[in-house]
Amino acid sequence: MWAVVLAVGAAPALAAQGSTAELLGQAHQFYERLEVERALPLLRQIVSPNWPFEVTPDQRVDAYKYLGACLALAGKRDSAVLYFRAAIERDPFTDLDPSLFTPAQLATFDEARRHTLAVAVRPIQAARVDPRTTRVSFTVVATHAALVDVKLSAIGAGSPLVLFQGTMDGVREIAWDGLLANRRLAPPGRYTLAVAGRSRVTGAADSARVYFDLRHEIAQLEDTLPDLDPRLLLPERISAEAARRDVAAGLGVAAAALLIAGAANADLGGSERGGADVVAATAAVTGVVAFLAHRRQGAIPQNVTANARHRAQRDSTNVAIRGRNADRIAATALLVSPAAGEGAGP
Repeated sequence: MWAVVLAVGAAPALAAQGSTAELLGQAHQFYERLEVERALPLLRQIVSPNWPFEVTPDQRVDAYKYLGACLALAGKRDSAVLYFRAAIERDPFTDLDPSLFTPAQLATFDEARRHTLAVAVRPIQAARVDPRTTRVSFTVVATHAALVDVKLSAIGAGSPLVLFQGTMDGVREIAWDGLLANRRLAPPGRYTLAVAGRSRVTGAADSARVYFDLRHEIAQLEDTLPDLDPRLLLPERISAEAARRDVAAGLGVAAAALLIAGAANADLGGSERGGADVVAATAAVTGVVAFLAHRRQGAIPQNVTANARHRAQRDSTNVAIRGRNADRIAATALLVSPAAGEGAGP
């Protein structure tokens, strides 16, 4: 059911385009046979407000161009200039092929260009650009000598970048290296290319602009290694708890020596008491000395060395990762695509 409705809705548009294209084709045939009087009414019919069928912008420009060419052949120079101007105003890139048109027609067309200032930018074409080796190219035109400014700006951010400023006459290719005024790679987003011109012949002004979207194509970046988890590192100093354990061990030995000495003294009549006292005192002193030594010199050299080696390996790995990421960022490609909003400037 919907297919039938869509087909019925599309039929008038297809018929309209076919009717206009058919009539325009007939006019071209008459012109090529120099049957100007037969071509003129067909062309006037296409540009007439009363023409009932759809006329695309390109078809209208073509009809105006051939109206001017026919009238120039018929010797009606003023009328030819008028129609040529109408074609130029609608498409500033309009031109005549010297191999298809006479010198008189070309001269009339040049006169129309001198009386009509129009600037324009060709629609942006989708492209993938490597800023290291290629450039984004914009095609701009001024119909005759004019002071022209071409500026690029990100929508809603930053100051515009001037790509061209000077006199222009005709078509000019303008290259952009993908960098903004700060010499950094343009970030992703929507951009506008604005062209403003003022005629050096008539003083008239005109402007145009196009929009495009910019995206980055970049290889996936690697994550650097995080800081080492302190829980996974070896202890680099003997803890206060270990020192306290040394003191406790020394005191334990001393206490054990005294107990043994007491038992022996009971059996032997006290003859071994002095030796036990010496052992106990020595053990106690050893524990205290060990505690003080740990407080002053608590480092564990072999652990310090092992941890330093782990940290150096992590730092070296991160340096390599950052280097690879930098290379990938430097190889970022720009993906340019046309965006909605193309039209004449204010």
